[in-house]
Amino acid sequence: MRPASFHPVTLTTPAWRRAVLSAVIVALLAAGGAYAGPPPPPPPSQGAAPPPVHRAPPPPVYSPNPPPPVYTPGPPPDPAAPPPLPIAMRVIYAPFYVAGLILRYGVYYVLVAPLEVLGRTLDYGVEGGVEPDPNSASR
Repeated sequence: MRPASFHPVTLTTPAWRRAVLSAVIVALLAAGGAYAGPPPPPPPSQGAAPPPVHRAPPPPVYSPNPPPPVYTPGPPPDPAAPPPLPIAMRVIYAPFYVAGLILRYGVYYVLVAPLEVLGRTLDYGVEGGVEPDPNSASR
């Protein structure tokens, strides 16, 4: 007969599972590592293998060079081109050249440019259309 306080350990109790898991871990640790043996021998050959044939490597493949660029000389100088003016003519022509420059640029900078600035000032105002920065100190 069994005593009344004895209960058999069933497979569902946590103690039984813990005991099985501990036994498996101890067995794996005690087993150690598995080491591989030597490789298997090569299969039997059907006679002696032919010696390797040593051939020269194929020549490298080169792309042909592009043709050289063709340089054509410029047109020959015009034989009918007038020669430069002699010094005396340059001296006579110089005052007229200066007068033309003064008329051209003087008229622009004395009359046209001030009128353009005045027109822009009237269109955009003295500030030039840019709003003052509110964070800067006022003047």
